Amino acid sequence: MRLRPVSIIALVRAAVMPITAVSWYVPAIAGSDRSTDTYAGDYTAGSLPAGTFAALQYAGYSRANAFITSAGVNLPDAHANIFEEFTRLTYIGQLGNRPLVIEVELPFATLTDVNIPGTNNLIAGGLVDPVVHLTYFPVADAKFQRWFGITNYFYLPLGRSFDNQRTVNVSTARQFTHVLEIGYTEGLGKLSPALSGVFFDLIANASFHTNGNSPLNVINPADAPVPGVLTYGLLTQAISYDVKAFLRYEPRPFLFFALGIEKLWGGEQIARNGQFAVTGLPIVIPQGDLSLGTDAFFRGHVQFQVPFAQDFAVAFDIFHDFERVGGFRSDIGAEVRLVKFFFPQTPTR
Repeated sequence: MRLRPVSIIALVRAAVMPITAVSWYVPAIAGSDRSTDTYAGDYTAGSLPAGTFAALQYAGYSRANAFITSAGVNLPDAHANIFEEFTRLTYIGQLGNRPLVIEVELPFATLTDVNIPGTNNLIAGGLVDPVVHLTYFPVADAKFQRWFGITNYFYLPLGRSFDNQRTVNVSTARQFTHVLEIGYTEGLGKLSPALSGVFFDLIANASFHTNGNSPLNVINPADAPVPGVLTYGLLTQAISYDVKAFLRYEPRPFLFFALGIEKLWGGEQIARNGQFAVTGLPIVIPQGDLSLGTDAFFRGHVQFQVPFAQDFAVAFDIFHDFERVGGFRSDIGAEVRLVKFFFPQTPTR
């Protein structure tokens, strides 16, 4: 049997790495949790009355027309349709006479029409890690039009859809993720009457990931030059960073139009403790660490929201990836958000 060097393309969030003496389908790669779903103007919710409850429903679609490896290689004829939805419940209370927002969400995601050259294109979609988040507002001044909030997101490793033999996974490899986010909103009308109703929104966060468990378990077909099983027992991930900035025009409450940019970087995933067991032989070949990709893109956003009643609004986010490294590049994407408010009743005298 002649052994020859080949390449692995690891997905989602992939990298290309030469492996000697082995030929196989692409291993399954975990998703990556990080907070990127804060809309323009969301931090002004710190001025809503204490006791307000909100129910939000999100549904999104994006069309990916390219897959860029973490080495910057654009794979030919790669594409996918990405669907996601999640339900979020929000309660606005107080702590020390300052606003405190408590939220929980249950997300789902999957992909269809996937083509990634050199892979089995198998997909593991479904429940993604549920999230609990808390936002505290040191500053929430609607009169002066200034808000500053600190949010802690906790991604719980309860998404059961992860399959380490699949090419694409939307759930993590049983990782816990903590995201620390700050949100700042400033009304610009105080600078000039011509800027009345114009706001600047800045959202910045860092995502801290625990280690993942058994990210890869790839069975090499029996008719391959070297049949066997490739396994990696540990996944580590660096900190991910995300910054979004918007200019938003809001002529009246809950009605707005915003333009924004978003930059995400970091989050390199590395599979460790790898080995290749040759089928039918007492041979185990140690494997070096394998970089599986990064969280990295530069994205543009157009967002707008329309209120249909005092307690109900519909928002849209339309986005496009100008740059992408380590995953699918979204040619066009759109998300719709429905929000229903339940305001506390004013006591009658």
